[in-house]
Amino acid sequence: MSTPLIRHLHAMEEPTELYDSLSELLRSRPRHTGEAHRALREADRLFSLLDSHLRAGGSLPEPWRREGPVHRV
Repeated sequence: MSTPLIRHLHAMEEPTELYDSLSELLRSRPRHTGEAHRALREADRLFSLLDSHLRAGGSLPEPWRREGPVHRV
């Protein structure tokens, strides 16, 4: 399986879209080191965008949201 086309996202896109793109990219299977290098650089970029969004108080991606109260230990 080859690496999917890398979508260039804007910082204003939804956190779920960032999460989905990052997850898809990390599941890819690069065919050679050049593809692997590009995929890792793009994964780093997407993770940084998601991290910045969350640190700024943005909403969680849908897969990370929970129903009900959060219990802290």
